[in-house]
Amino acid sequence: IGGTILHLSSDRSGSGSWCLPKLGFSSNGSIAAQSWSGSCVVSVVGPQIPTNNWTHIVQTWSSTSGLRLYINGGLYGSSTKTTYVASNQNMCIFLGTSGFGTNCQTLNIIMGSYSGRIDEFDVYDRELTENEICPLAHPYN
Repeated sequence: IGGTILHLSSDRSGSGSWCLPKLGFSSNGSIAAQSWSGSCVVSVVGPQIPTNNWTHIVQTWSSTSGLRLYINGGLYGSSTKTTYVASNQNMCIFLGTSGFGTNCQTLNIIMGSYSGRIDEFDVYDRELTENEICPLAHPYN
């Protein structure tokens, strides 16, 4: 498994003056979440995701909790509290690819096309809690 699942860019090509792969895979196949603090990339690296199995992945951020990575409804890891510095431009969201972004800030995510399937993608305007995330990962329990 490899590639970028979620990528943000100020340009339709995937590059631009502001671009960052937010969710994807590291060189050893571990899932990784990233954020931008204004001066550096903040990252949380999760486990290797098994192939041919549905896996529920959630990335959250807040100024009080920092960057958090949830796997199948449970908190896997988090960063220290950081600021998040976004671009003041309109952003393009790329799913399953980093477009042609080659000069983007990244720490652990290997940019490129994701070879897999994405069943659902949701964006919220606030940080979800673990009590809200768990039922999303296990809707029939």
